Amino acid sequence: MFRRNVGGMDRVLRITLGGIFFLGGLLLLTGKAKAGITIAVIGLLVLLTGLVRFCLLYIPFGISTARSSQPQMKQGCNCGVFMKELPAEPTEEGSHAQPQQDVTDAMTTGQRR
Repeated sequence: MFRRNVGGMDRVLRITLGGIFFLGGLLLLTGKAKAGITIAVIGLLVLLTGLVRFCLLYIPFGISTARSSQPQMKQGCNCGVFMKELPAEPTEEGSHAQPQQDVTDAMTTGQRR
């Protein structure tokens, strides 16, 4: 199906407000049919986006309030940036730029050797 892009407080607000607008629109059907139908349809759409956790209008803007399925890696410092700024000094065996790059890559990607 679709990838979820509605989550958390956004979902709760959509379900709550969508239900209120839907019921309010149904109550308005007795007097003003056009306004009642419009409010009921808008409420139903908002309610459904909250229930299925997908909003089509979020796609063009790249918005997602849902949690990602992969946990975010937390890095305590900018070690990778610091290591890239260090000058590569040649040693007796030659330049150590390649091992330094391997260390920098491992630090920034979070992989261990």
